[in-house]
Amino acid sequence: MLKLQHIEMLLAVDRAGSIRAASKLLGRTQPAVTKALRQAEADLGVAIFKRATSGVVATEDGKAVLRRAEVIHAEMRKMQEEIDQRRGEGTGRITVTVSPLAANRLIAGTIKRFRKRFPEVDVQIGGGHEPMAFGPVRDGLVDLVIGPEPQGKDVAGLSVAFLLETPVSVITGENSRWRNCTDLAQLVEGDWLMIGTRARLPYFQRNFTLRGLNPPQARVTSESITSVLAMVQDSDFLCAFPELLLDRTLTNWRIRALDIPPIRRARIAITTASDRPATPALRYFCDCVSQEAVNAF
Repeated sequence: MLKLQHIEMLLAVDRAGSIRAASKLLGRTQPAVTKALRQAEADLGVAIFKRATSGVVATEDGKAVLRRAEVIHAEMRKMQEEIDQRRGEGTGRITVTVSPLAANRLIAGTIKRFRKRFPEVDVQIGGGHEPMAFGPVRDGLVDLVIGPEPQGKDVAGLSVAFLLETPVSVITGENSRWRNCTDLAQLVEGDWLMIGTRARLPYFQRNFTLRGLNPPQARVTSESITSVLAMVQDSDFLCAFPELLLDRTLTNWRIRALDIPPIRRARIAITTASDRPATPALRYFCDCVSQEAVNAF
């Protein structure tokens, strides 16, 4: 069975890309790291790394080992943070993935409130979209997602706390040829942009199939809300967009919201791992998000 020092060594080799560089990161000699790697491979019965032109890379078995090692290492770190925070030390780290709505309307107030109580806790914020955002939460690499709640099979292994609901409208350029449309059926043949990655395409297309319409393909996708808005303004592009962001968007961009009923209502939630206990800092961070949602809307 692998020991904790083996896990730390494997992750260091993977990140450094060579045994020599990993030994420097770990403050150990190269022969000691090589011996520990051979012991880990012997214990597991698989080769974890193979030689490459510039060092070593993970084998297919090694990639599976490293994924598990990341989870174990993250849980060990969280265990120490839990103890430290219970002692009142107030240190640690929280990793958050936010949707565009959360990034624009919730996260700033949340951080301001949170840091009054936990000023020494590091908070790493990244952007992301369902369903791809949920895998790292299950794996322990991300602590929570603030954004559209998971649906169907995506809920497995997750705990969901509802925050708010936003209608989703359709936006287009200020002088777009679609600007006077009043029915979603008129837009089926339009050129659609989609916020997020192509993994979200089934969610987007469901807005049309539920109405008996042929769904468009959304050939252009972007995880950057700024790039989406830049492409939409002064163009004929169409894009599904949360209404709760429209007040700021329409002021700053040459964009208009079409006069059609909302194509759906998106439920925004805090999503965490259901089988992983939260540290005191993470629990308080979630409380701050919930309070900010009440205050903001």
